[in-house]
Amino acid sequence: MGINFKGANLGGFGGYELTDQLLYNIKWWIDWGVLNNGAFGIFQRGQDSFYDTTEAELHSVPDERFVEGTIWEGAGREWVWESGISVTSGEIQPFRVSGIYFNGTFHSQASVSGGVLGHHIDYQNGRVIFDQPQNSNDIIEAEFTTRSVHVSFADNPEFKVIMLDALEEFEQDLSPSGTPAREHQAWLPAIFIEVGEGRQRGLQLGGGQIKTRIINLHIFADNPSDRNLLKDWLDFQSRTSFVMADLNNITWPFDRYGDIVPGITNWPNIAASFPGQKIRLQDATSRNLNSLNSRLFRARVTWTVEIDVGGI
Repeated sequence: MGINFKGANLGGFGGYELTDQLLYNIKWWIDWGVLNNGAFGIFQRGQDSFYDTTEAELHSVPDERFVEGTIWEGAGREWVWESGISVTSGEIQPFRVSGIYFNGTFHSQASVSGGVLGHHIDYQNGRVIFDQPQNSNDIIEAEFTTRSVHVSFADNPEFKVIMLDALEEFEQDLSPSGTPAREHQAWLPAIFIEVGEGRQRGLQLGGGQIKTRIINLHIFADNPSDRNLLKDWLDFQSRTSFVMADLNNITWPFDRYGDIVPGITNWPNIAASFPGQKIRLQDATSRNLNSLNSRLFRARVTWTVEIDVGGI
């Protein structure tokens, strides 16, 4: 007789259970919250740049997974893909990348699809991926919106990079780094999400459980002001609740290149279209942590969250 695992998701092995549902939804929720409070940067042609002719200029960088000359990075760890962001009157609305400038001439993404300049926008890594290698002597630009705060997971390489190298004095260099690959670079300020210990109690007569999880939010910044602001913003969210998107039913926002799938707008609309479980942020604690070098400032906010899980 087979063993019936309680609570197994519809996707089975390879689907998303509670821990990953929490990780991704909390990331997208924080992303959306900080964006709507001005944590983004607009990069356009014609803006003066300390390093380049213009802030929009991209740089060819090596990535052993791709043919040399196909990866061109811009500023920032991630680019904004969401639409419908609220901005202060007079500010430029964050926008998606519509194409690239090749030696001064604009080419929309759709117009060059399948051609020599065919490309994909990797929003998750702040770069353009070309179908064919481009000459490093050419000037390639793109207008984009960067995230001012990088939100990721404590299991990802960037967290390990910061923790392992924290005793070294960081170089303050805002230009795109040529090595290593983007996801192995550390961009500050950053918030890293960790789903910690858990417990449960009965939900109701006849079944179900209330799952309690400890969420640790590790904050890193290169100045105390950013550290303090992010710590306070996250601490203020206690007694908040929201409905998560059901990751086993949604259309995933990104394709294999990190580009946006047609029809995707933003995380709130995804959650409204494919609602999952409701998360309640019951309590929050916060504290500053010792700075391990003169350019790294740390804090940690810990949430206690509850999720009702029926049928188990």
